[in-house]
Amino acid sequence: MIESTYPEKASANKAGLCQTDGANTADPIDVYVCTNIDCKNRGAAQILKELSELAQITTGESIAVKPYMCFSACNIGPNVVIPAKRCWLSGVRPSDVGPIVGYLEGGSDLPHLREQNEPDLEEMIFAIIDAGLIPE
Repeated sequence: MIESTYPEKASANKAGLCQTDGANTADPIDVYVCTNIDCKNRGAAQILKELSELAQITTGESIAVKPYMCFSACNIGPNVVIPAKRCWLSGVRPSDVGPIVGYLEGGSDLPHLREQNEPDLEEMIFAIIDAGLIPE
């Protein structure tokens, strides 16, 4: 049996809202940016770079931005997933990087980056995460 990397988040957030609390601030918040071909063609590499740089400048080590191969939401990418906050963001643009870091620092939710999300796919993404299948 695989133990969840995020055991306190084992049930999906049925409201479809990103959480504004719940992450352990002692540990870095992992942020995954899809870097597969469709997301990459839509600017994922730039988003990954800018998100990494801004997170480092504004939060130091409290946010760890990492590439991820694919979340299977290619048609609505680039996709960014924040497991500790049960947050999947889609259709992310470079102009969204600042608001994403603001959200990670305790700012406002980002509903415009979730309006395209399919509930079944969101449930699958978090089931994969809960199963511990995202590499550290």
